[in-house]
Parts: sequence; structure tokens; C-alpha cells
Amino acid sequence: MAVAATHLFQKGYIKAIFPDEAIFPETDERTIKDITLNRSQIQAHLDGKLNAYYYLTPQGGALWETVCHADWNKYLKGYSNPVDDMDEFLESAIISQNKELIEECLSITEHLFNCTIIDGTEVWEDIEFWKPTYWKTLPKAYKVTYKYQNFESCIDSNTPQECIEQDRQAKRWNPEMLDWYTEPELDTNPSKLFGDEELNSYATLAETPNPKVEYLILEFAVIFNYYGLRNVASSKDLSHAETALAADSLFQRGDIKATVFADEYDEYHTDGNSDVILTMAGIQDHLDGRLLASYYLTPQGGARWEAMAHPDWNKFSIVNFLGQFPYEEGFFGTQREIIEQLLALEHLIFMYEHIPGTENWNVLEPWEATYWKTLPRGYYVSCEFQPNDSCLDYQKEGASLELVEEYKQALQWYENMKKWYTDPSFD
Repeated sequence: MAVAATHLFQKGYIKAIFPDEAIFPETDERTIKDITLNRSQIQAHLDGKLNAYYYLTPQGGALWETVCHADWNKYLKGYSNPVDDMDEFLESAIISQNKELIEECLSITEHLFNCTIIDGTEVWEDIEFWKPTYWKTLPKAYKVTYKYQNFESCIDSNTPQECIEQDRQAKRWNPEMLDWYTEPELDTNPSKLFGDEELNSYATLAETPNPKVEYLILEFAVIFNYYGLRNVASSKDLSHAETALAADSLFQRGDIKATVFADEYDEYHTDGNSDVILTMAGIQDHLDGRLLASYYLTPQGGARWEAMAHPDWNKFSIVNFLGQFPYEEGFFGTQREIIEQLLALEHLIFMYEHIPGTENWNVLEPWEATYWKTLPRGYYVSCEFQPNDSCLDYQKEGASLELVEEYKQALQWYENMKKWYTDPSFD
């Protein structure tokens, strides 16, 4: 990565800024901008010793467009306006240089976003010199603002086949439109991109997978079994090449398996085809967006993660206010005392709190703590919740020292409880 970044800085494709906080370029004059980092500075940044952010120059943006064949006619940007408490409807807007694309999106919002546009509320306007990104300006664009209402979508055995097919087609339209550029195949020969043989060593796959990347893939799926390898690569700042190599090793050893979906519709409405062992080609197709899939730990993979992270299941707990799958709404834990303490301190640490008197305790024997791990016993308390308006009182002006200290102790206790396993060192 350092070799490639050095090349990009030297060619003027990217620049860096030294900010005091996370900001975008051109938004804060107090930052030091337009910096060309050298190799040692880049390495210091990668090692976490230098705080810096980078951005594309117009020249770098043009290179990206050439490599990825960006089609701005397929690009649109949507956003929601702040909600007015006096208005019974919500308001949103869509911008694109392609008016027909906006109109097509509006025609299927019912299937895409489960919302109904209020007739007569659309307001169109022309925009001259629209900037879809900070480095790109298009000569003209169109913007439509409209009001809408959300509704609950329910497709079941009683739904007419015509409606099911319309929903399926709309779900397919969305990912097709999102593909407004193409990720190039760069791992095998990056010199074709830059014309420099010196970069061949940067993208060449290692002979053996990186143990740290293997661990990160395992860790990402400890609780949830519906994320993809692209989520891991993105959130952990991993290249597709190193992710693919590590994932291939895990698949071949039987530590992880995949669930494959035929299309976007199947991903949201079916269980897909599970117990799939992806090949290297399949992994690369998934990482590049050509194959819809999620992955999960096998019992063997879970045991391997345990051997690396040494989890203390006695400290394991789940706080689920909003009923996030796969857990029901409420508190779960191995120790009843921990759940009781969470209930006692929730007003200090969470944005929601339970309504006293609605608690319903259950003993789970055995308890399926995760989809791959079963413990002899667990506790579950279900209850009704309400927004907690006092969780940030300690930050308000005039808050007493006693209140501030109470919050600090509660937060410290909760942070300690969340450390129920230890990430291994790979230095």
C-alpha cells in the first residue's frame, strides 16, 4: 500500500491534509492542505503515528474515471430533508444529470423504498454546474423535491404474482443503477494502470495468507451471519487481494462457509443457498460485486476464533433495544447479575431505557448465545422501552460533579463488560 500511495502522491493524483479533526478538504481554512507525503510519512500514517487524510486531485479524479469507466448518466444522489413536526409528510430529493433516470427512480419508489409519493408535491429545478463530488463538476443536472409517506411492505402467499414480479424487477433495477462505474482487475498486473513495472510487487498476491486478516474475517462473523466479505474489507481497510487470499484459506480449511443469493430480490426475501464453499474465483466475484453472498462461521471456525481471542462467555451480553436480528428485543446474558446491573445503569449509558414494571425474566437452558455457540444456561429479560432523554445530562452546563462522576463510573463499567474477548497481537 505504501508503494502505491507514494506513486500516487508523486504523480499528483492525490494530496493530503493535516487536520485537527476529521473533515473534508476545502471546508476548513485552519488545516494544512495540498501536502505531498513522502514514503516515510506514508508509512508513519499507516502505522498510526501520523494523523492525515488524503483526497483526489482533479488529475486523480480523471485517472479514476478513465480506469473505472464512470458513467455519470447512471449516477444519482438522494437525500432527505429535516422533518417538520408540523407536516404530516416526509420530504426527500433526488439529483442527477439524467432526468430520465430520476423519473424512472420515482416510478418505482414504492418497491425500492416502501414509500408512496404524494401526488402534486414534486418540484423540479435545473441546476447549472452541479458538483456530484468535491473534484467533479458536471455542466447541468436536474433536481426533484417531493413529499412521501412510508408504509409497511408485506409480500406473502396472497400477493398477486404481478405485484411480486414488479417488486422483483425494481429490486434488480437498484443494483444495476448503482453500478455506474466498473472496478478494474488490478491485482494481477497494476502496471497496466500506471505504466510502471515498479508497482508489480505491490499487488502481487502473497504466497501465504495473512493471519491477522484471517482473524478479522472470523471476528466479523462472531455474532452476525449475514455480512459479506466486502463488508470486512471496507470496514477493516483491507485490500480485496489480501481479503481474498485469507478467505480462500478459511473456506478451504472449513472455518467459514457462504450463503449465495441469485439476485438482490433473493437476498432480501429468501434464505439463499447455504453451506457453500467458495472458490478463489467465487470469492473474487463476490468482492468485486458480481456475486451476492454472505458468510458465516462453522463450529470449527468458531472454535478457532475462540482459541485466538480467548472469550470470557461469563461476560457476554446482548443489549437489543430495537429487535435487531437475530436476537429478540431485550437483554441477554450469561450472568443474571450483569443484566440486573445493565437495567440499573441504562439511564446513564443508553439512548433507550426500559419501562419499570414491564420486565419478564426467562431462563434459557441451553442458550444459543450465537448461531454457532451454545452455552449451558443464559438469561433473557424482555421489557418495553422508551427513549432516554437524560443519558447526556452529564454533558450539560451546570451538571454537578457527583452526576459527572456517576456517569463516568457507569460508562467505565460498561466498557469493561464489553471487553469479553481479547484481540490477539500479530506484531
